[in-house]
Amino acid sequence: MTIAEDKLQGYDKNLENKLFFKGPQPSHEDAEVLEELAKANCVPDQDKFPNLFAWYSLAILFEDEVVATWKKPEHKEGKKGKKEGKKDEKKDEKKDEKKEKKDDDIDEDDLFGEETEEDKKAKEEAHKKREEEKKEDGKKKKKVEVQKSLVLIDVKVYDPEQDYDALAEKILKNVKRDGLVWKTEYKLAEVAFGVKKIVMGMVVEDEKVSVDDIIDELCSWEDEIQSVDIVAFNKL
Repeated sequence: MTIAEDKLQGYDKNLENKLFFKGPQPSHEDAEVLEELAKANCVPDQDKFPNLFAWYSLAILFEDEVVATWKKPEHKEGKKGKKEGKKDEKKDEKKDEKKEKKDDDIDEDDLFGEETEEDKKAKEEAHKKREEEKKEDGKKKKKVEVQKSLVLIDVKVYDPEQDYDALAEKILKNVKRDGLVWKTEYKLAEVAFGVKKIVMGMVVEDEKVSVDDIIDELCSWEDEIQSVDIVAFNKL
């Protein structure tokens, strides 16, 4: 079984600026694509499909039992939810009607009296205040977009008899930063002569975390770690 290149290209495009196919959380689509790649014994080409490769490198870190939970169907809105939605719409319509009537009443009352200079000044000040409040609300709503990156690294050791799991747990427990989130799942991959490497993933906030600093810290563990390499570095 082989997967057409245009299909892989479609998967790659779908994953632009996304961690998983449906967004920040894995779904049944991620499970299906992962299963499709496994059946075809296909590892996405990093140069041709960088987004798909980054997703694949992260997805394979999850255990089969975890991936199985992604296949559960999403909850659909039942009849009760639809009825409640219609009720809410009717309530909103009634509220709007009441508001319109209230505004009309105010306008009609204004026709029966003479507007003084004080009234005009009060209206101008009220209008000015409303405009200022709108501007403030607009500023509050504009949230600063946090730029994040998904980074995959290879941690290589010296001794094939080394306790890889203990080292991975030590990294997850001790290497911490504000803006750094480690993926708790990691994978062991063969290197040569019985030596393995630990493939680990992390999500970092670009303005807060320097990936180079993290690598330097890991490399300072000279008795346990031989080297650390970046496998993939993708903006989210």
